[in-house]
Amino acid sequence: MLKNTFLHIPGIGADTECNIWKNDILSWDDFLENYRKLQLCSSKKELIHSHIKRSINAYDNKDYEFFHRNMPGRLHWRAYKELKDKCCFLDIETTGLDKYHDDITLIGLYDGKDSQFFVKDKNIEEFKEAIKDYSMIVTFNGKCFDIPFIKAKHPDINFDKFHVDLRFAMRELGYSGGLKRIEKLMGINRSDDLQEVDGFEAVRLWHKYKRGDNSALELLLRYNQADIENLKTLMDFTFEKLKQKEFLSVIP
Repeated sequence: MLKNTFLHIPGIGADTECNIWKNDILSWDDFLENYRKLQLCSSKKELIHSHIKRSINAYDNKDYEFFHRNMPGRLHWRAYKELKDKCCFLDIETTGLDKYHDDITLIGLYDGKDSQFFVKDKNIEEFKEAIKDYSMIVTFNGKCFDIPFIKAKHPDINFDKFHVDLRFAMRELGYSGGLKRIEKLMGINRSDDLQEVDGFEAVRLWHKYKRGDNSALELLLRYNQADIENLKTLMDFTFEKLKQKEFLSVIP
């Protein structure tokens, strides 16, 4: 979808992008070959033409920061295929909802193959280095909760990356509610030992662990692992459905 995108060009809105697609100009290369036939003013066509040349150069050099600087946040999902190898799925557990007074107990990262866990009073400081390996973050409600919470505790961490928040991306597809509700709607089932674990229980598990129950931490880790690994399933689904809704349904 990145090479089909024109909305990163200054002054280009959704209507213009759809108009380009409807004229059977579906990619940057198509535009360079056929832009003269478009019913757009010459200055706008020249603006797009110039920016597309820069886009192709950035793409060929894997300078995805170029697109991050120019692409609206709601469109970050369009870069998912290009950044799949530099994408992580992130979820945190905390002792409460107040980012200033409560603590992060666990941060989970999943790269599509392996999961990493960063636990308070163990290795949570290692998260600062680990997150540097990724150019895209996928969360569920991370824009409102996970990322602001981490920033409050670790203000030196750079989160200036592509970020797909599935809470909002999936709302565009008609899916609303919490992560567990959407998982059920999607037919994603968790193991029996996780059926009753939710955010409130995650807090209780942490306190049990701090009182000496190591099995409570093991269950908390499995709960977080299910969260981050299921995010990939939801992201793969969301990418294809948004592509269908915003692009394939428009083209001739």
